[in-house]
Amino acid sequence: MALTDTITAVRTFAADCLRDVDWTAWKGFWLEAVFDDRYVVIYFFALLPLLMLFSRQRLRTGIILTGLAFLCYVFGVLYAGLWLLTCTCFFWLGEKFAVECRRKDVLPIGPPLAAILVIGGWYVITMALHEAELPAALNAWLWENVRWIFPLGTRGLAWEPTYDLLRGGAPADQGYPLIYALFWNVHNIGTAYLAVRMLHYFSDIKRDALPAERRTLLNFLAYTCYAPNLIQGPIERFQVFQDEMDTCHERRRWSNVVPASYRIGMGVLKALVSTIFLQPLLFHKLGIGSAEYTYYTQPEKIESFFLLYTGGAIQIYTLYLEFSGYCDVSAGMARLLGYRQVENFNLPWLATSFRDFWRRWHISLSFLLRDYVYIAMGGNRRHVSLNIMVTFFLIGIWHWLKLQAALWGIVMGVFVVINHYWVNWMKRLDERPDGTLPAIRRAWIRVPVLPQVLAWLVTMHAFIFTILVLFGATGSLRVCGEILRRMWVAVAGT
Repeated sequence: MALTDTITAVRTFAADCLRDVDWTAWKGFWLEAVFDDRYVVIYFFALLPLLMLFSRQRLRTGIILTGLAFLCYVFGVLYAGLWLLTCTCFFWLGEKFAVECRRKDVLPIGPPLAAILVIGGWYVITMALHEAELPAALNAWLWENVRWIFPLGTRGLAWEPTYDLLRGGAPADQGYPLIYALFWNVHNIGTAYLAVRMLHYFSDIKRDALPAERRTLLNFLAYTCYAPNLIQGPIERFQVFQDEMDTCHERRRWSNVVPASYRIGMGVLKALVSTIFLQPLLFHKLGIGSAEYTYYTQPEKIESFFLLYTGGAIQIYTLYLEFSGYCDVSAGMARLLGYRQVENFNLPWLATSFRDFWRRWHISLSFLLRDYVYIAMGGNRRHVSLNIMVTFFLIGIWHWLKLQAALWGIVMGVFVVINHYWVNWMKRLDERPDGTLPAIRRAWIRVPVLPQVLAWLVTMHAFIFTILVLFGATGSLRVCGEILRRMWVAVAGT
């Protein structure tokens, strides 16, 4: 009966959500609710035909010009100028770094440490700028007279969280704080991904893997200004990107239009599912983002056990739809350009272990940190547990420079360490010809389907627990406690 009631409630909720959608509201629905946040990448579609007109020799120039035009329109002229200045400075620092790495009269650790401090320090500063403010009179004058330096989300469409709600202060109609609007979320304006790209770029310079003739300012700016993956990746590697740009004209053909359109359509469909069905669940049913933040502070108020139990899964699946949908749109545009963009997701919800999951989820980031952090520290050769923990700690604070994000990285690292040692133990059992445990192991893996299903269930539940930690910090314990309490009451009641 409970299952029937749940199915009926889901059907009713879905029907209500569809009925509430005003499909004809181009600004109120499509621009402000669907093509917002990371989906602003869709605005580059208007510039894509122009970019495709550039010849092979001028393609990188076209990438830079269209990328800066995209930034000017979506994030404001000031941000486009800051981006160009930042990228130019990183190019100059990279060339200085190449010289310093070849010197014999300095400590070998010196240049890499300096590069890490510069990249990391710059990233922390971009986060801190979120809290910076201009004098009120100056900000008001800028808002009144040069509004084109503000992001589109403030000057025309309601994307960013309102200043009133999050920080207090002047109402939005008196002028959004400029610095706050520009740097409101480093993961939505490209700086978080630029930091990881620079980790890769400087590391390959240190390894002497980037020839000097490849490291031109034109190549570098094209790499950092390519708009479709500028905001949130995928994080292409410098050499791969340059190779693709050298040959993409050869892969342009009319037969690309259908698969590219399908990929872009899938991305938009994911945005619609997230906007129409999942976000109302998060905001209205679970209280995520409300003043009380009900789900994590007062989970006992969530009447539906189904919503209480799946709350963490709904949050991360909403994020997955938006993030993977953005990557679909980006990949579709790249397909039209003839650029074979790296894939960022590969059915992560089918993973049966944490190691398997991180080979499927945010693949470009996972593999890059594997190569430039985990393996650089020793990989599987020495201090394996420490290497894993440091890597996931960095992933945590890269996502969010707060204690709960660091804690999430640590918890995730612990699970991956356990997974690593479990796999090694299973391999040792498989190598033993006799014994009780090897016999049990061989019998278990011969059981059809069940071992994979149980492995999947354990992996997904453990991953969702880490998501509760990331989004709810100590509130995750309250949620888990309430779930266990209701399960105990249900069992005891029978």
